[in-house]
Amino acid sequence: MDTLAKWISVSTILLYGASAKPLDCTALFKDSQALIKGLKPYASEVYVHPANVTFVPVGDIAYPQPVPDLPEFCRFGAEYNTSTTSKFRFEVWLPDSKLWNVGVQIGNGGDMAIPMTKYGFAVASTNTESSQKLFAKANTGVPGLQATGRLPFLIPNHSTVFAKTVAKSYYGKSSKYNYWIGCSSGGKQGVKSAQMYPEDFDGVVAGARKYEYPSCFALSELWTIAAQWWPHLNGFTVHVNLLNANATTPGAVIPPSFFATLNKEIVDQCDKLDGVADGIITNPRLCKPDLSRVACGSANLSSYINQTNCLSQSQLVTLKAIYTNWTSSDGEFLFPTFEPGSEFGWPGTITGIPYGPARKIAFYTIGDVTDPGQTTAIDPNLRPFFGRGGKLMQYHGFADPLIPSGSSLWYYEHVRSFFKNEDLSNRYRLFMLPGVGHCSGGPGADSFGGPGQRSKSQGGSGQSLSFTPQYDMILATMDWVEKGVAPKSLVAVKYNNGNSAQGAAFTRLLCPYPQEAIYQGGDAKAASNSWSQKTVWISDGKWDGLFISVVVMKYYLPSNLGKVKLRSCSHDATDISKAQLICHYYTPEISLVLPGVKPSDLYSRRPLHAR
Repeated sequence: MDTLAKWISVSTILLYGASAKPLDCTALFKDSQALIKGLKPYASEVYVHPANVTFVPVGDIAYPQPVPDLPEFCRFGAEYNTSTTSKFRFEVWLPDSKLWNVGVQIGNGGDMAIPMTKYGFAVASTNTESSQKLFAKANTGVPGLQATGRLPFLIPNHSTVFAKTVAKSYYGKSSKYNYWIGCSSGGKQGVKSAQMYPEDFDGVVAGARKYEYPSCFALSELWTIAAQWWPHLNGFTVHVNLLNANATTPGAVIPPSFFATLNKEIVDQCDKLDGVADGIITNPRLCKPDLSRVACGSANLSSYINQTNCLSQSQLVTLKAIYTNWTSSDGEFLFPTFEPGSEFGWPGTITGIPYGPARKIAFYTIGDVTDPGQTTAIDPNLRPFFGRGGKLMQYHGFADPLIPSGSSLWYYEHVRSFFKNEDLSNRYRLFMLPGVGHCSGGPGADSFGGPGQRSKSQGGSGQSLSFTPQYDMILATMDWVEKGVAPKSLVAVKYNNGNSAQGAAFTRLLCPYPQEAIYQGGDAKAASNSWSQKTVWISDGKWDGLFISVVVMKYYLPSNLGKVKLRSCSHDATDISKAQLICHYYTPEISLVLPGVKPSDLYSRRPLHAR
């Protein structure tokens, strides 16, 4: 057993043992080193202005600016070495014992932890080694590649154990309830924690979760760092971008500047499907836009289009391909595409510029083959988490232009199929958010007390209209976990200009899948008076069959790996350095050369049938 594993085993005893005498904040600096062998604290200080505490960061990606409006709290930060060449940081912010709700909340994804002290949590987060810039260093050897793939999921677990230990030392007793709250990469980490470490959390709030997405946008250091989390979405990301970056037919490329105009036309066509014209497509899966309205020479040309900005027939073919789910060469479903209504954000995803050689993508692809299941979060077996009473609250913006919202619907159906259509409603709830982009933004109501809330002095976007479970997703999750009251619905708000001080532009009823909000007439801006919920769609069979064609489902992957073949480039799986010879236009239709195994044997063919 390695040192870290030994420490975690001992810490579990410490966490759930008898209460100890509480420590003051400055004592944590010294005593934490005795509790956690090898820990290197870098901060232990008290912010003492209870009315308007402002945290001034040293400066990094997670904390780029001062954070105001915080209550009095004890800030503890430390580093921990996971090997001789790698380490991670974590911080725990501990409110005064009179304000503590006897809970610990962990989260990730931008500024997820900043406002959570208002709930009374002891709040923790981690940099998951991102400041290490591992991609610049981990360029040889399978062990290093495994570390790059596995640590992003191990570190949140280690940080959770450490944070609980610090909280127990500070308050003199163990936390009673523990939550993960995060969006995007934080959403994926939360669900992965429920899959791998079901004992860590009682409730998980996971927004716009990434499934197997590497950032193929490696155009900046930030995206390069982020790529370690997602070794598979590179497939769809590269695919959809290459649809609009085909150098062999330059006349088919759609300029990214066109997508804003396209979005206006699509919304106009499908806005009234819910019975009200409000600029929001409630259920984009029902939207079947007439794309001929943006084509040059159309007899029914859109009012937003003229003969100078219309699409040629070649460009129209490209557009139709973008709206089509990604499939393999033999027609197997691989990944859902973006929904109608998300076009406003496509310029950041469908750039029209082809990606260059993607050496690192090969690393993570091979890493997932040699260490399957460690870098994805699609395991449907949540039985251990649910079995101990865990609750999963998931949400996704229907107009997400970065991660197709259909991927969350797919995972829900995948879990439902695994549980053989058992009623999951008291264990797992998925809320699809009409008109909402990636975690927030878009024309829809995007403030509901979830991850990513801004402080009031920063505009207050994301914060709930009312600090009650009906309006606040985190409070609703706490009620669900601690009182057994599952949320029947939620009410989200869209603030004027994204600023809570300017009041509500409108509210919208949010319903758990497979229900959706139905307009009943009256003032469409008032959720309580004009909208009701009804089961409109469960599954139309859209997700039947295959999700990812190879290597992601550990249940179907044989252990006797021979070679990994990447398109026309074939290399021994143990020789990572040769992976730099990956094809210039990479698409992850990977074939495995395995003795006695047909490629079709690697496909997951368990169907997800409509009820």
